[in-house]
Amino acid sequence: MENETVFQSDFQSGSPDEVSILRKQLAISLKFHHSDTLARLPIEVAVQVMAEVWDACHRNNGVKQSAPRR
Repeated sequence: MENETVFQSDFQSGSPDEVSILRKQLAISLKFHHSDTLARLPIEVAVQVMAEVWDACHRNNGVKQSAPRR
C-alpha cells in the first residue's frame, strides 16, 4: 500500500466516505487540469500554494485550523 497512489487506494475498502471521495475529486482535478503547472513547480512550492488556498477557503467559513506546512 505504501507505493499506491490516491487513484489506486481510495475505494479499496468497499465503503468510501466523504473525505475519500473529495480526496479523489481533488486529485483528479489537479492531475487533469493542473498537471502542466505542477510539473513545472518544486513540490515545496506546490504544497505551500495549496496550503494557502486551503487557508483562504477556510477563512470564509470561520474555521481557525491551518493546513500543515512543510
